[in-house]
Amino acid sequence: MMTGSAYRATVRARAPDFRLLSGSPTRYVKTADSGTRRLHAFCPACGTPVYSCAPTDPDAYSLRIGCLAQRHQLPPQRQIWCDSALPWSADLGGLTARGRQ
Repeated sequence: MMTGSAYRATVRARAPDFRLLSGSPTRYVKTADSGTRRLHAFCPACGTPVYSCAPTDPDAYSLRIGCLAQRHQLPPQRQIWCDSALPWSADLGGLTARGRQ
């Protein structure tokens, strides 16, 4: 798990539309049990995940929405990896949303 939570929210950006942020992120290449490799980029100062992509010649980037100023404009479009979802995560509609405490 690379989020510290039950969810990882990302938005896909085509490679031609993606511009690297200022600075130089720390990069880590993860190899899945299937053998698929994925590059993960993190803030070098605090470790916050920023994006992931194919290790070479990516056609798209998965941007972590927590780092984006426009995150309120990016409502969910689909869910993946649902077979391993926690049972309680299917229906959170009854919870009360809270602001800052």
